[in-house]
Amino acid sequence: RLAVFWHHDLYQGLWRYVSFEDLVILVRAAIISSCFFLVLGFVWDPLRLPNILYLLDWILCVMLCGGIRFVVRNFRENVMPSIKGIQAENVLIVGPVAEVYPVIKNLITDPYSHFNPVVIVDPGKDTRMGSTRISDVPVWSPDQTIQRRNRLRNLVAVIVCWPDAGKKQMDQLVEELKPLQVPFKTLPDVEDILTEKVTISDIRDVEIEDLLERPPIRIEMERIRNHLEGKNILVTGGGGSIGSELCRQVAGFDPGLLVVLDRSESNLYDLDIELRKTFPNVPIEVSLSTINDYPGLSALLTRLKIDTVFHAAAYKHVPMMELAPIESAYNNIMGTHNLVRAALDARVERFVMVSTDKAVNPTNVMGVTKRIAEMLVQSYNTANHTRFMTVRFGNVLGSIGSVSPLFKSQIAEGGPVTVTHPEIERFFMTIPEAVQLVLQAGTMGEGGEIFVLEMGQPVKILHLAEKLITLSGKRPHTDIEIEFVGLRPGEKMYEELFHDGEKQIPTRHEQIRVAKSRAQEIDDMKRQVEVIRELVVRRDVEGLKKKFKDLVPEYCAVDNSCAEGEWTQLNTERTEN
Repeated sequence: RLAVFWHHDLYQGLWRYVSFEDLVILVRAAIISSCFFLVLGFVWDPLRLPNILYLLDWILCVMLCGGIRFVVRNFRENVMPSIKGIQAENVLIVGPVAEVYPVIKNLITDPYSHFNPVVIVDPGKDTRMGSTRISDVPVWSPDQTIQRRNRLRNLVAVIVCWPDAGKKQMDQLVEELKPLQVPFKTLPDVEDILTEKVTISDIRDVEIEDLLERPPIRIEMERIRNHLEGKNILVTGGGGSIGSELCRQVAGFDPGLLVVLDRSESNLYDLDIELRKTFPNVPIEVSLSTINDYPGLSALLTRLKIDTVFHAAAYKHVPMMELAPIESAYNNIMGTHNLVRAALDARVERFVMVSTDKAVNPTNVMGVTKRIAEMLVQSYNTANHTRFMTVRFGNVLGSIGSVSPLFKSQIAEGGPVTVTHPEIERFFMTIPEAVQLVLQAGTMGEGGEIFVLEMGQPVKILHLAEKLITLSGKRPHTDIEIEFVGLRPGEKMYEELFHDGEKQIPTRHEQIRVAKSRAQEIDDMKRQVEVIRELVVRRDVEGLKKKFKDLVPEYCAVDNSCAEGEWTQLNTERTEN
């Protein structure tokens, strides 16, 4: 028996990790050795024993050898955490049983796990079926979970383990389990687990982007790689939300040189460390500078032989720019003009400007300055071999200054969550989605286009706030109040992606369209920029806003350029339409 056990490596295993597979091997080894005893008993008379003793010997061998191993494992998994003071928190695991089982096994067998699964919630379980158990954990349907929620003690979270679930299914699941009043968490993306960025135990909070139904993003990876691999790429505003993600995704396509330009020292420093750690083989250069320095830009682009520019530097906060129209014009218009001229000096191949839906029928300073920047970039497309293009999209979830981080901080403080108007709507897209489509559009442009990204259906900000409150384990309007504070200066009830004078032209990519508008004359735009420059130098706010109105007739703000009553009527008409 010692020899057979040795042959099966039963003395090499770690008892604290013993599994069902080890038990099967133990049973097999015990059967083989008992067969040897039985044969010897028949062959050699002095070893002959009653048959029942051979059976008892086999049973006692399996029970004692297997039992002691499982006792050690049980001590490690259930006793050691208590000795070390590790207190596991009770959680619900949600998902189909086939998807959930590996997670349950991982959490139960890990003595250092901080989560104790008390119930498996299977969305596909037939409520007419009786109780079932997996690894001694009961399996309930969502309805059964709500009906039996009084049995759930000290529940701290609902962990969703359903990688194949769509946004609609996730949203429905959150609604069904909302009465539990506990935070929702989810496992990392499968891709992140496979690339070893995270492990299966790195459970994260369910974010609002997990629930908003969005069309899946499709990009032409090889086409983008052909345009970026080995090229010298400049990203302005690289320290911002969009700019930093642009840098990450561009670096993944092995550029010859990635140049990150930003005026924020701390943002640039943090991003530089991150990029050099994540992409050690990509040459990276950071430039602590500003797009308002034309000579410096021209020298930088020429010296580094930049091939493609992604222009993401801009002032974007609507209420703040209402208070600083001069700075907004100086940065968004004149800064863009400086960069465009520097790109021409350096004979850059492609120039891609990131714009916003607020440039359509603008009602605020930020929007109208971005619209003028669009016109400016479009006009320069005929000036040289450089291909100038613009990419326009709506709000980005999780970006600096967006509603999502604001709502989260308000919820963490106990409320109230402030919403401007119960009917206000916005288009939303995640940062990675937006950047992927920016890269895709940048490879498609022949020059002069304004590409508009497909944003899906607009979302009511009120519903967004209610979802975030629910995900935090609170009840909207009960545990966390929602307060309506009124529209801020320059805000519209809803955003648009095209204005009336633009023609929508489909492209070969179903999620990207082209806004065809009247071509801008380059000489005229140069003269207009010079006028804006003089107004900025004189700090003539009224003259600047009048110039905005002259260049963008559809610009209508709550000030002297558009009477308040007219603005309110216009906002209402656009909402009704």
